[in-house]
Amino acid sequence: MNRIVVITGAASGIGQAAAQRLFDAQWTVVMLDVAFDARMTTRNERLYALHCDVADSASIDSAFAQITDRFGAPDALVCSAGVLRIGALADMQPADFDALYTVNTRGAWLCARAAIQSMRAQRSDAPRRIVFVGSISGIRPKVGNGAYGAQKAALHTLTGVLAAEVGGEGILVNAVAPGTVDTPMIQAMSDPTRTGRYRPSGTSPLGRVATPDDVAAVIEFYLGEQSNYVTGTVLPVDGGTRGAFIPASA
Repeated sequence: MNRIVVITGAASGIGQAAAQRLFDAQWTVVMLDVAFDARMTTRNERLYALHCDVADSASIDSAFAQITDRFGAPDALVCSAGVLRIGALADMQPADFDALYTVNTRGAWLCARAAIQSMRAQRSDAPRRIVFVGSISGIRPKVGNGAYGAQKAALHTLTGVLAAEVGGEGILVNAVAPGTVDTPMIQAMSDPTRTGRYRPSGTSPLGRVATPDDVAAVIEFYLGEQSNYVTGTVLPVDGGTRGAFIPASA
């Protein structure tokens, strides 16, 4: 059975790890990212790359039109594209706040809307899946990261409502909520030669931050048969960080 998954933000980080894991699991993977070319290109057998700017509704519509023309409706969508802006709410510039909302919340909703429209046009008896990459910051916000946390919390809310709205059509909608993940975005924001202002969500009881594949593994679970009766959930993938605060002296 040829299954098609579309992954946004697939050029790096969690999106790239999800693309690799699902490709290895025999999915046909369409990777979307602003870093790719406007015309769909073949990277490998069952692996394609296509430009998509999730901040631009026209770019999303164009990408999904190309996908539908080539493959039909996708079986799954993973919304991993995201940006990070940090700083105190009272000092944050409106442009930074708007960038967070436009990409992390509005962009994910627009991609889900486009995918659902395609799925509705080509109904299937098999469950279709949508997975949003939220954040533990949307569950347990932190000082200096309030705008990001608020907009991830909004994405978590969209997950539940959208799941209720489309569940009767066989479309399952869930979200992962990672803690700190060792991605290029986090590395750049933690670099003392640049901003150096990023702080982790807390000490993990497992003694490390997540790898992108730690999160990709849970995304794969949401796309598999084991989750056929799971929808509207937000699953922390944070190594137990939010379970209890661990003081520095502990």
